[in-house]
Amino acid sequence: MIDALLSAFITIVSGPSILFLIAGVVIGLIVGVIPGFGGTVGLSLLLPFVFGMEPISGIAMMMGLLSVVATSDTFPAVLIGVPGSVSAQATVMDGFPLAKKGQAARALSAAFFSSLFGGLFGAVLLTMIIQIAKPIILAFGTGEMLMLAVFGITIVGTLTGASISKGLIAACLGLIIGSIGISPGSSEYRLDFSNFLEVQNSAVMYLGNGIHLMVVAISIFALPEIVELLRSNKAISEKAKLESSGWLKGFKDFISNKWLVLRCSFLGSFIGLIPGIGGSCIDWISYSHAKTSVKNNEEFGKGDIRGVIGPESSSNSKEGGALIPTLLFAIPGSGGTAVLMGGLILLGVEPGIQLINNRLDLVYTIIWSLAIANIFGALVCVYLAKPISSLTTINFTILAPFLISLILFAIYNSSRSWGDLVFAMLIGLIAVYMKRFEYSRVALMIGFVLSDGIETNLYQTIQFYTLEELFLRPIFLVLIAICVLSILSGLKIIDKAKQLSQSTKAIEYTRKPQLYFAILMTIISAYTIWATKDLAFLGKVFPQSVGITMLLCSLSLIYQINFAKSGSLVLHDTEADMVNKDGIRPFWMPIFWFLLPLLVAIFIGFYVAIGLFVFWFLKKIANVKTSLCFVSLISIWVLLAIISHFMVMDFAPGIIQTFIKLPWPIN
Repeated sequence: MIDALLSAFITIVSGPSILFLIAGVVIGLIVGVIPGFGGTVGLSLLLPFVFGMEPISGIAMMMGLLSVVATSDTFPAVLIGVPGSVSAQATVMDGFPLAKKGQAARALSAAFFSSLFGGLFGAVLLTMIIQIAKPIILAFGTGEMLMLAVFGITIVGTLTGASISKGLIAACLGLIIGSIGISPGSSEYRLDFSNFLEVQNSAVMYLGNGIHLMVVAISIFALPEIVELLRSNKAISEKAKLESSGWLKGFKDFISNKWLVLRCSFLGSFIGLIPGIGGSCIDWISYSHAKTSVKNNEEFGKGDIRGVIGPESSSNSKEGGALIPTLLFAIPGSGGTAVLMGGLILLGVEPGIQLINNRLDLVYTIIWSLAIANIFGALVCVYLAKPISSLTTINFTILAPFLISLILFAIYNSSRSWGDLVFAMLIGLIAVYMKRFEYSRVALMIGFVLSDGIETNLYQTIQFYTLEELFLRPIFLVLIAICVLSILSGLKIIDKAKQLSQSTKAIEYTRKPQLYFAILMTIISAYTIWATKDLAFLGKVFPQSVGITMLLCSLSLIYQINFAKSGSLVLHDTEADMVNKDGIRPFWMPIFWFLLPLLVAIFIGFYVAIGLFVFWFLKKIANVKTSLCFVSLISIWVLLAIISHFMVMDFAPGIIQTFIKLPWPIN
């Protein structure tokens, strides 16, 4: 073990790996500052750029980003009262009041050191559990792996979103999207609309190859967040001011509350083990523990530093906990680890039994990346606190066209197909409404990532075991019991967390949009059942099982929406937070801005279209000076050309490129 740990350490700190780790940390710092993005969105945007990299370098970059977001998301939480990601929600309760008292630096300092300790605690715990769990993992067969995956999907769907029905629908939708293409059991094409379209139809040919992970990840996480930020039409913060006297005070607070830090770090790692709970609940659970376990808690919610230390300790430690089911059993413990797992697969690294048994060096590389990134990220946050906090004063509308350009460029290069762009817009539009109505996008992502593994284990289990043989396997029975008990206990935990965070929830806005969306989910599930009915047994057993489950949940949800009382969580609509605010743009407008460059690119190609889009957006929407618009146009063209050249990426051609041969990069 010691030799493997030392070897992995030397590997990560030598050569180019450390540079990629630092690059990931820097990107993570920026991503964390932007409210709503978080590690999941950041990783999804990073996937196209790690694709094809050497595995160690790619792992280092992804872990650098994932590890530090839970640290940098504290900036907006403390300075402006808006969490940078879901894991910083509880930090707002006391962090923002401390900032209003002129103690922002103190709050940030205590948060950074608490996050640092939590991250290191999670890394140590991960190291210990791998050694203990290795012999147990090797005893798992296909039946046990199937049950583990079902457990992961079920608990994620149950414990996330505004209702159990919405969570399960989201998980099933992810499984259905993952089923598109060739069946691993029967080698038949399915869900490609070949039932009523020509075989040579471009849609049929595109769907027959399956949907690329990067398309799904970017669409469901990045697009909804950008749409929401664009609607607000303002800077993240009006000012960025930090007092210089509070940094040492915050460190002393961290030391004096060391036992609280330790307890919350353990709590975060332990709960992080359970797939689906995620940062949105862990921080509230830790906040509740901090408030109830300390003396003189009257100032909680008014500016108590312990209300910052508690949730920040757990928010980083949860990553180590979430990595345990991800690496050991190939079951993502959170949305971030789901995207990370997809990134590992893109790099040729398959999490699970074989990884632990054959490539333990890569596992230790991940652990060292987690630890080093936490140390480096915390120190950088302290050192660059003032310039980083100033990023919150930039109007997001100015950043939006550049971000949209990079997103569309990344989506196209997932498989160099226009189909990726079209499908991404469709899934992205669904994800926008999922975010609005609080369907779990994390459940969708985890369902998509696990779909192939679940189906493979399903038909292998059917072929290898009878039902009686399965129920004679002790581990299989234990997993069933754990699944049931975890769901029941988890529901109680989540209910308490929701009660604590209820002040952040919007009230019912309207029923009709929710009803229409639930009907859409019903149609998707019904089509899945109908389109796979004529396939061979091994080709249809999985999609039909998922389709039937989703259909039942959708019908149940329609009933709940129709008869639920006003104020029920099932009717939660975030649009209620927007309708009465000044300067809020219409819901459809940001969606149109995503579609505009694609519509233009159809005719003149992506490279030219995106430059013109950046110029038009900055001039007409952001009201930037014409000279700066021209500079921005040239800058995005140069940036995309450099990325395309060195990373061997292409630009989507338009109709004009099919008739006229043009030079690179507009070819």
